[in-house]
Amino acid sequence: MKKVVYRFYLDYEKEENWINEMSAKGWHLEKFALGRFTFTKGEPGKYIYRNEFISEMKTKEKKEYFEFLSDSGIIVIHEFGGWVYIKKEANEGPFELFTDNDSHIAYYNRMMNFFIAIFFVNVFFGILNFNIMDDGKNLGYVKMTAGSLNIMVAFLLMFPIYKIIRRKKELEKQQQFFE
Repeated sequence: MKKVVYRFYLDYEKEENWINEMSAKGWHLEKFALGRFTFTKGEPGKYIYRNEFISEMKTKEKKEYFEFLSDSGIIVIHEFGGWVYIKKEANEGPFELFTDNDSHIAYYNRMMNFFIAIFFVNVFFGILNFNIMDDGKNLGYVKMTAGSLNIMVAFLLMFPIYKIIRRKKELEKQQQFFE
C-alpha cells in the first residue's frame, strides 16, 4: 500500500524526525520532492532514516559517496534538490552521519553558505523587480508580484539560516568544552 503526504518543513531535522516517526508506524519513505513524500507500508520501525544536504558534491563525488554508503549497509532512497534521504536497518544499531564535531560543523557551514546565497539572490531579484516596476509595458503588476514573492522567500529562508547558525554554535560550544 502507498501513501502520499504533503508537508513542508523549513527545518530539515524536524523533517527527518517526522520521517522516522512515520517509519515507526510502518510507513517507509520511498520518494520525496518539495513538500511531497511517498511512503509504502511495511514493518514498523525497520529503518532509521537520515537526510543530508549534498548540493555541492560533483557527480563523480556523489557516485563515490553513494557507493561508500552502500558498502556500509546504507540504502540511498532518493535524491532531490540537493538533498538525499538514506536509510539503514534499525537492528544494526545507531545511525549517525557525522561522528565528530568538526565534520558536523563543516556540514553546517556548507548548508549555511547555500541558504545565504539563495537568500541574497532572492533579495536582489526582489529589489530589482520593485525598482523596475513601471517600465511602460504594463508589466508592473507582474513584477511587483514577482518581487513580493522573492522577498517572501528570502524572509522564509531566514528561519533555516538562523537554526543552522544556532546548531553550529552549540556544536562549537561543545567542542570548546571538550578541548
